[in-house]
Amino acid sequence: MSKNILTKALLVLVVVILSATLLTGCSLFSKTATVKLSGTTTALAETYNIYVDDEFEDSMVGTGSLEITGLSIGKHTFAAESTNYSGEKSATITGLWSITVTIPVE
Repeated sequence: MSKNILTKALLVLVVVILSATLLTGCSLFSKTATVKLSGTTTALAETYNIYVDDEFEDSMVGTGSLEITGLSIGKHTFAAESTNYSGEKSATITGLWSITVTIPVE
């Protein structure tokens, strides 16, 4: 009898933990990417608009970094555009870890 109660309690605990994880926005299918830029000192001194799959995300200075959350698993195209420079890089988001995408700007 006690083995049955212990099994049920463990099952309830697993369901509660899984539900809490999914309901608080920590989705198993939503990932994070950190965007950085590479290029000459002059190019990195500018402010860039960052796009993911042609959708505007945010702006950043070339020497900084930008964290983009809520990305789906799969291949994405990251682009950076300023007044004088631009660059693009494709990256595939897989697994449980976030990735860093370095876009070369010229």
